[in-house]
Amino acid sequence: MHPPLANDEILATLRELAAGVATPLWLFGGVAVDFLVGRWTRPHGDIDLNALASARPRLTAELAHLGYQTADRGWLTQWVHPITGRRLEIVFLEQTAAGLIQLVIRDGDPVGIPGRYPLVGGYLNANRFATLDGVSFRVCSPEGEWLARAKGLDVVGGRPRAPKLEHDRRLLETLIPAASLDRLRARLALRAQPPT
Repeated sequence: MHPPLANDEILATLRELAAGVATPLWLFGGVAVDFLVGRWTRPHGDIDLNALASARPRLTAELAHLGYQTADRGWLTQWVHPITGRRLEIVFLEQTAAGLIQLVIRDGDPVGIPGRYPLVGGYLNANRFATLDGVSFRVCSPEGEWLARAKGLDVVGGRPRAPKLEHDRRLLETLIPAASLDRLRARLALRAQPPT
């Protein structure tokens, strides 16, 4: 666990990425929730980002040009700028032939429980931006963020369920239309039923 980042440092990092990286990146996690609701609601230890696995070589080159270094760990990568100390966590997602987005953790990846984890439709939309304190950045869908928290998906294994996830889920519920929230809850209920 990292010490909390100052909000100004988060914003400065996102400005740097917006100016220096052409490859699409999407905020997810706690910073994304704060961007989606339009205000800071809790401290953040890092900046979580998603990118498409197909764009990985280009993104790696762009981040290196900005001075970031990585300890590559498969689907989950940590990036640190040795001079500024800025840190990013980038998850690489795969797009299926049908255009759906999924997280794929392979046998042998040093972190995570192997499997294919489909994400909610529309999770990554290149045209969905949110703005906080004058900084605009791409964000993942509120529905996808809610679903990840509601089902307590732990693809890493062994992480305790944190109260911050419940905090985020409640905030996201204020953004999702009631009919969409009902569909998400029904999806959860179907997954929770044992096979017959």
